[in-house]
Formats: sequence, structure tokens, C-alpha cells
Amino acid sequence: MWHSEQRKKYSNSNFIMQETSQYHVQHLSTFIMDKTESIATVDDAVKKLILLDSKDKIWTQEMLLQVSDKAIKLLDCDTMEELENFPLPTVHHSQTVLNKLRYPSVLLLVCQDKEQHKPDIHFFHCDEVEADIVHADIDSALGDNKNGKNMRPQTLKMNQEKMKRQRETIIPPSESKGSAPAVKGRVAAMDMKSVERRVSPQQDPESYEKLAQYIEKDVQILNCALDDIEIFVARLQKAAEAFAQLNQRNKSRKNKKRGPAEGMLTLRAKPPSEVEFIDSLQKLKLSFNLLAKLKKHIQNPSASELVHFLFGPLELVLQSCGSPDLPRSIISPHLSRDAVDFLRGHLTPKEMTIFELLGDGWTRPRADWPREQCAPLYIPKFRNGWEPPVELFRTSPWETECSGPMSPSSSEYRKKEFFGSQSSLSSNGSFTAPSPIRKYAKIRYHFVARNANELSVLQDEVLEVIEDDKQWWKLRNRSGQAGYVPYNILDVITPEELRVMDPAYSQSYKGSSPSGSLGRGDSFDMPRSPRDKDIRTQQMDEVNDELLKRITASKSQPQARNFKVERHSTRAIPLSFNSSPAEVATWLNGKGFSKPTVDCLGVLSGAQLFSLEKDELKAVCGDEGARVYSQITVQKAQLEKSRGDSELQNIMKRQKEKIASAADVKKF
Repeated sequence: MWHSEQRKKYSNSNFIMQETSQYHVQHLSTFIMDKTESIATVDDAVKKLILLDSKDKIWTQEMLLQVSDKAIKLLDCDTMEELENFPLPTVHHSQTVLNKLRYPSVLLLVCQDKEQHKPDIHFFHCDEVEADIVHADIDSALGDNKNGKNMRPQTLKMNQEKMKRQRETIIPPSESKGSAPAVKGRVAAMDMKSVERRVSPQQDPESYEKLAQYIEKDVQILNCALDDIEIFVARLQKAAEAFAQLNQRNKSRKNKKRGPAEGMLTLRAKPPSEVEFIDSLQKLKLSFNLLAKLKKHIQNPSASELVHFLFGPLELVLQSCGSPDLPRSIISPHLSRDAVDFLRGHLTPKEMTIFELLGDGWTRPRADWPREQCAPLYIPKFRNGWEPPVELFRTSPWETECSGPMSPSSSEYRKKEFFGSQSSLSSNGSFTAPSPIRKYAKIRYHFVARNANELSVLQDEVLEVIEDDKQWWKLRNRSGQAGYVPYNILDVITPEELRVMDPAYSQSYKGSSPSGSLGRGDSFDMPRSPRDKDIRTQQMDEVNDELLKRITASKSQPQARNFKVERHSTRAIPLSFNSSPAEVATWLNGKGFSKPTVDCLGVLSGAQLFSLEKDELKAVCGDEGARVYSQITVQKAQLEKSRGDSELQNIMKRQKEKIASAADVKKF
């Protein structure tokens, strides 16, 4: 039975002309019939194929299968190059496998020539012409070749009639570009009720439906991007698997002549083009932007779970590129500030290391780029042919954010940003949002930021809460700086409590800071002009200076603690887990590494550099990665030895003090 949900196109690749017939097929896999691999029979091979299919380990390769009275040939769809040539005497068996896999119409061939010790079993998905038709053609050709009969012309005539009827019954798919795409639907928006709750009941009753439509469009775009990324990753995995099989066959081959099935494997091992790599990287960036935008509107999986999922493909693409140069060159689309903040707040240490390696094109939001350096509008092309409305991209934050005064298009987009507490629908179709209820936190203890993601705060300082769904809360201070602070060093306060604490505050919250140098008139709003920005920066410097003074003062009156006293060796160790990126770059230069390697790794801290494995270093630094790993290993050993020597010296010192104390007691 032909499955209507399968591919509906009936291309010109399928024809029957005199004694030659041709069919479009998808090669699924090839197994060697080998008892050591638990494949002793055709049924064993079918079971293995079904098992691989259940684990999503089958990657298809399009090709043309050509049947004549002398051989079965496999051709490259694009170049028409001959990949395989199986003379009919070498084809020992042919059969169909119907409705047992995701691929309902499968044909298998068992082939073995004189030089092969064990036969190959090839599986093909007949995606345009039913497997029964192709099998009947091959079976008649094999029968005629073996028995000297001429039954195939009659079979071909019957097949022509079947193909004609099949072609007539296929209804061409709709070519509507504006219709919703057929995707796997791995991500779904929350139901309409959750969206409706975000809309004020006093507003236009249609507004929540409009909001839901915009959310749904973004979810559809995200699903299309995820599908295309998955297809690209499958191609990379297919190429890697085929390359490994080729290597294995080459090792066991005695002569240089291309062996059976190696033509198919060579085609499968062909990596994607640079254009396809770029397309995949751009869709990864688009996905990060959409996940940040949709984070409050999707669940099961959540936005943060999908971020972790996407770093798997991102790492694989990075390794396949051989160096980070291509990923680093991808500027378009920019990431929005919200996307960069979202990533920095949810990535694991390993993911953060990969993210930092990708450079400014990924870690620097569009708002931080000079206008003249901003990339042009990015409009993705999806494999399923769906073209979303261009306006969805033109008004997106990653296309409208800019440095300096907000552009009209960006300002207009802010008015119709649909992800938050939007409520009213204006006459021009854009949403305007009421002032949300703000949440604030008062700091219990000083905290010093240890990296760019964290925020230094003072005891008793009051900050605005931006995110509070993790153990680290994202806060924003009066200077507009935002970062993460551990939730256990703060207390949540309401605006009412804030006004009770200090009646001088107006209804619109004005930030509080223990620094007397900062005026009460400063709000949490971002700087509106370069001059304001300079003032904010100066004020922040003063806060940091005061924080440093307080911490230094607290250290000048230390509590009784068992500090480990280290005696530095005469030879200073140039790199440690606490080294800054600048110190890492200096260390790499001192070791004589090339400029690309220094540029690539010089953005990491010492701890991040020490966390990288050999394979990861080779992926981003090429051949020099092995030497970097070797030097890091030596450096780790030096650090451990230094720490061990220090601890030994402390033990010996305490032992001497014990002996001296005992001697003093004896004197009395």
C-alpha cells in the first residue's frame, strides 16, 4: 500500500525506456553478512535495520537505481556519475520490506562478486515508485539472465501501466508560501488561556488572540529552524559514519581498485558545502534569539532545555569545521541583548567555553555594534519551502536594537513587543504594554563578581529583579548594569516596603545605594545619551571603588581562620586556574603558539582553558591543539606540585612547633 504521507513528487527521474529503467531511491544502509556482526541471514539484516531506525540512526542518501538486461547501476542524482555497477550474476537476491520502518516501501539487494569473501546487503527506500514495482523489474531481469528467457519486456509493460496510474492519482502538494509549515512540532506554545491571562480584561477582547497568533508564528519559525538543523546534523553524522566504513574497507583491501559498495560510501562520506555550514550556523543563532523571545511562552521542553539541546549540534558543527574561523565569521543574524543575557544565565561551564570561543559575532549583542558595522536583515530559507512574513524578522529585536538613540523602527517594535505584560491593541495593530509590577531585592552581604556574567553588589543596596527562576537571580542596578547574583544573599522587597524604608522615594522607583556619591534621582533606566552613559560609568566606577575599599577594610581586620600559608617557589608559575584572559593570552604567547591559537584561546580564563579536552582543543586549534593540551597538562602538574610542596611545608612547620612546645614543657 502506497502511503500518502510520504513524498508526493513524481520526478522525471523515474522512467522505463526499452530495456533500461530508472527509479529515484534513497539508500538507507549497507551491511556485510557476517556472523561475527550477528548478521547470518537476510532476516538478521532486516532486524538490524529496524533497530537502527528505532534509534534514529538511519541517514538517507538520494541516488538513482538503473536496471538493464546486464547490470544494476547506482548513479549520483546531480552529476549522473556511476557510483556502483552490479552485474546481474553478482546480485544473488532481491526482496521488499514493507511497512516495518518509518520508510514504508523498502527494497533490499544481496550482492557478492568473485573477490568478496562475504556478501553485502543493500537497503533502499523507494520513495517515488513503489518497491513492489522496482522489485518486479529486478526479479524479471535476474530470471531472464539466469534462465535465458525474455520475460522482462512483459514485466516492464505492466510496470509502465502501474506507474502511469500512480502518477495520475498523486495530487500535487499546495505551493502556498504563507500557509503553516509541516514540521515535527517539537516546540509548542502554551494554550490560549495562558496567553489570555496576560491581557487585561478591560482591553480589546481580540488582543489576546492577536498576541497568540504572533507567538504561534514565532514558534513555527523556531520549529522550522530546529528541523533544518537536525537534517544538517544528520548529514554530518552520515558523512562521519560512511567515512569510518570506507577507512575500514580500505584497510582490509589488498589492491587499489575501488571495491563493491565503496562508490555509495564515497557519496555518503561527502561533507556538506560551506554554504550549508553557514546556513546551519545562522539558524542556530536565529534559534537562540527565538528561545530568548519565547522563554515565557513555551514548555515541555522549556527554552533553557532547548538551549542545552542546541549546544550539541553547535559543538558538532564546530568540530566538523576543523577551526572556529567559519563560525566566528557569522555575524548575521546578530543576537539580541536578551538572547545573550539568556545564554549567559543558563549555559553550563563547558557550553560557556564554547560560546566564548565563537567571538564577538555571537557574544556581542546587536545593540553593542556600531551602526555602520551591523549586518543586513537576515531572512532564513527553510527546506520545507515555507516563507514566513518578512515583517516578523524586520521588527525583531535582533534586527532593530542599535547603539545610541533608539531608531524609529526599534521604538515602534518596542511598542508591539508581544512577550511580557502586553494588553492593548492600538489602531495601527501594535500592542502597548502597561507598566508591569516591579520586584526588588535588598542585598544582605557584599558580593564581588568573578566573571562578566555576574554583578558586584554592596550590602544594603537595592536592585531591580529581572529574572528569579534559578539559584542565581538576574538583577539590574541604578546604572543600568545587569548581572547574576546568588539568591541566598538577598531579600525580596516590594515597592511599598521600599517607600516605607525611605519615604523620599517617588512612586516610580528610584534606586538605592549605600554610596553617598550617588544621587537619589538616578533610576534603573538605561542611559539615553552618550553623556548619560559616561555619567553612569563614572558612578559605577565609584561604586566599585567603594566596594573594593569595604572589602579591603574587612580583610584588614580578619577573623581567626586557618589560612593556608603558601611559600612561593623562586620560579613563578605563569598560569593558574585564577588567571584572567589577558594572562592566558600572555602565557600562550610566551609558549610560542601561533596568533590564530592565541586569538582563539586568549578569550578564556585559566579555569576555562584547563577544562578543555584534547579533542576539543584540536577541533578549535587544528594540529596545534595537541601541543596546547600537552603544555596545559604540564602546567597542571606544576600547579599540583606547588600546592603539594606548600602543604608539606605547613605540616613540617606544625610538627616543629609541636616538638618545641613539648621541649618547653619538659623544662618546667
